[in-house]
Amino acid sequence: MDEKAPVTILYVEDEPALRARIRIVLEMHFARVVVAANGKEGLDLFSRELPDVVVSDIMMPIMDGLDMARSIREIAPETPVILTTAFTETGYLLKAIELGVSAYVRKPLDCRQLVDTVMRAATPHLQRVELEKARRHEQASLELLLGESPAMLDVIRQAQRIAETDFSVIIQGETGGGKSHLAALIHGLSRRRHHPFVTVTVGSMPEPLVESQLFGHVKGAFTGATSAKRGLFEEAHGGTLFFDDIDCASPSIQAKILHAVEEKLFFPVGGTRQVAVDTRIIAASNRDLRSEVSSGSFREDLYYRLGDLMITLPPLRERGNDIAVLAQKFLNEVSLELNRIAPRMSPDAILQLHRHSWPGNVRELKSAMKRAALFAGETVTGQDMINVMSSPQQVAPGDNSAGVQPLEELKRHAVREALAATGGKKMEAARLLEVDYSSFKRMLARYNL
Repeated sequence: MDEKAPVTILYVEDEPALRARIRIVLEMHFARVVVAANGKEGLDLFSRELPDVVVSDIMMPIMDGLDMARSIREIAPETPVILTTAFTETGYLLKAIELGVSAYVRKPLDCRQLVDTVMRAATPHLQRVELEKARRHEQASLELLLGESPAMLDVIRQAQRIAETDFSVIIQGETGGGKSHLAALIHGLSRRRHHPFVTVTVGSMPEPLVESQLFGHVKGAFTGATSAKRGLFEEAHGGTLFFDDIDCASPSIQAKILHAVEEKLFFPVGGTRQVAVDTRIIAASNRDLRSEVSSGSFREDLYYRLGDLMITLPPLRERGNDIAVLAQKFLNEVSLELNRIAPRMSPDAILQLHRHSWPGNVRELKSAMKRAALFAGETVTGQDMINVMSSPQQVAPGDNSAGVQPLEELKRHAVREALAATGGKKMEAARLLEVDYSSFKRMLARYNL
């Protein structure tokens, strides 16, 4: 038997045997069924139970089904009412139509037909239930990814509302706070989620190449342009283009971005024909863009065009218990990657987490928990956290009372553990430590590993 539909039904019938039999049938398919013997009882039950669907006979003593339906329509006009009757006189049917009755089922009742009719009438309610379930699941998923402190719950609510729109967004917050992660989540919640999410980091591009990277170029546009190339605006067509450091764009690039965003058109470098795009923009900055506008380093018109909606990510130090929750989450993720059982956090380790100021925010926390997963045993202790969080201190020869290892020793141990965890695979070990491969090879040589 399939799971019962989450529907409450009020069934009103004056014949006791039929009422008992149909109640059993309905209870096989629907979560809850309440019954009444006449329209007056039915109306009283309706006010108390607020059922999702009403099924009622027409001809009953005290109050008939039509009078009850009329009263229900006044109380709750959206609640579907299904009438059952052996009488098919035109007058009854016309009255039922005038009352907005959802359907009627002829007696003697065909149980399958009755269940199918109730299920159809309950469809809007079931859709609302599924939507609410999806929203709760989405909320729980976002809380797991972002945290559940009051500050982050506010961010989550904003992100959910923003995702439903096509408005441009500016995300502000300290470096390492998760701006790119939040931008990707907004895209993933939006109707554009099946289209590309493209990230551009303007500050990492050589200035002469920024325009070509954003808008593309035609063949022969400049020396070395041996073929035409699509830009990132076009690559993100239908989806989202995320500017990870919009404040680094030069004034000339800011002007071109403004034109592309406003007109949804742009010229590739060297081109004479405009390209049309439907691309949503999410921009991020670790600076206060309002202040940048005031100082003249960021265009005011671009600020207002991109800032249809604004989100400010709070720094990790202001997020309370999120620190410990995210720390355990990162521990679990790294342990899964290492094919190990995740260690638990001791109370002293959690205390050390909350004592730290986290200037590098979530990025710093994730990096610290990677090192903790490598170094810790079954439990991450307070001393483990001191070792992976604190700046290394100089220890006098023969003095290790501070319990803090020199930086080079920590690095050597991390490299050795990463190699062991990946079975000696150097590229995977470099990725685990979040360093580029060339730097990792230099570390291997330096530590004779």
